Amino acid sequence: MSDTSPATPPANTPDDDCDVCGALLRQQAEARRNGDHKWATTCLIELQRHHDGPPHTEAAR
Repeated sequence: MSDTSPATPPANTPDDDCDVCGALLRQQAEARRNGDHKWATTCLIELQRHHDGPPHTEAAR
């Protein structure tokens, strides 16, 4: 059996210095507080898509 938990972080974890990561994490937290599971999931998907690009160290160059 594989772990398909939605709590599993993306391979390229959020960067504290990345404005995009920070905004998406704040929006996801607010959506969860408000019970808006659809928006919380959308934020998680966007965060994962953001991480499909180059690692933060390469993107900053």
